[in-house]
Amino acid sequence: MTFMSSLQNFITETEADVVAVVTAIKADVAVIESDLVAAEHWIASNAPAIAADIQQVLALVEAVGVTSNPEVAIAVTAANAAVTALNAFANASNAGGTPTQAVVAGYVAVKQAQSAVSSAMAAAASAPTAAAPAATATVGLLSVS
Repeated sequence: MTFMSSLQNFITETEADVVAVVTAIKADVAVIESDLVAAEHWIASNAPAIAADIQQVLALVEAVGVTSNPEVAIAVTAANAAVTALNAFANASNAGGTPTQAVVAGYVAVKQAQSAVSSAMAAAASAPTAAAPAATATVGLLSVS
């Protein structure tokens, strides 16, 4: 892939494009390498925003004092699981793992992380305030080369 085509993919790749690639993979349709690379790039480029969102959720949970609320704890656990899945995507991608499997797993991880962040924010905002120990999450995401 040339620099210009990489740049074009970076600029023009959208989630709809990634969904089309994932759909093709799930339908067992051949996907060209440049589409796989572009989808991997989209997933990797969304990881830092997800990490920032999770940090924001944890700050809210701690500030509101609802870390012991079971609904909040479940959402924070889901966020941790999503970060683990994103790290697995980064590891597979960096190790040259099967691109189709990495793309599907990475996209699923992104959607799970977004859902977990939304659930945690909603749970923290609606939970009765109570002092509790701090919530923790692992948000250090690996970079994908």
